[in-house]
Amino acid sequence: MKRFILLTFIICGSSLGVTAQSVDSLKFITITPTGAIRNVNWLEKNTIGEVGIELKLKPSKKLNVSFGTTIFKTIGQSIISTSPPLAFASVFDKLGSSSFIASSPKTAYSGGFINVDVGVPFKLRDSSNVSIEPFLGLEAKIWGRSTDYGTEASPLLVEEKYKFLSPSFGAKLNYATKSKVKLTLRISGSYPLISKLKLDEKNLNLPNAELDLKRQLSPSVEIGAKIKKLTIKLRYERINFGSSDSLRGFAAPASKANVSGVSVSYDF
Repeated sequence: MKRFILLTFIICGSSLGVTAQSVDSLKFITITPTGAIRNVNWLEKNTIGEVGIELKLKPSKKLNVSFGTTIFKTIGQSIISTSPPLAFASVFDKLGSSSFIASSPKTAYSGGFINVDVGVPFKLRDSSNVSIEPFLGLEAKIWGRSTDYGTEASPLLVEEKYKFLSPSFGAKLNYATKSKVKLTLRISGSYPLISKLKLDEKNLNLPNAELDLKRQLSPSVEIGAKIKKLTIKLRYERINFGSSDSLRGFAAPASKANVSGVSVSYDF
């Protein structure tokens, strides 16, 4: 996770440096910092905060390229659901009982993602304020979930790290109003080429494991409004986590996470 964050800031810093030194020659680049708050309804309910940056390139009128990187982390405390946690399902199987858990578990999320999209916009007709932009992309995502089932004196920590590398596809519908407000609708899906879960169950004297998860399609929808350089977006994403085969007695069942929230960004 630390390496991912460091890589994110190096990439962003390098990009900003290049832009600052070559403003005249790189006018087709737009730099967009973004902040977001999202609710995650998975095995528990969590609120996460996101910060990121997006570089938008327009090498020609018929081609849009965007590169984005984001990191996220839990804000506040999680609300535990009654569903059994994924990594701990194997522990229940091994020990046959959950009676050793001393307190309500505390859960936190952290991670980040990098994505690249290439889109081809076109208008329905020359005078139209409506344009459609089909796009293809690639996204890499790391999703960490840390759960402590013990106490401060006797921690019982389970860490799950999900890794995804997924091609993405979709389309954007853009509409420019007479008041110069731009409205967008973006519908997309992603299907992982790589889908892995790494388990690290500390204080349990159990071996760590890395599981291959079955691949599942994950859809998302986003609506936005842009006023001058300020953009506000509402987004819903369903992340489908596939099940795994058993490895060293570990097996992860399939699950789904519903992620929704609002983001604010500004173009420079």
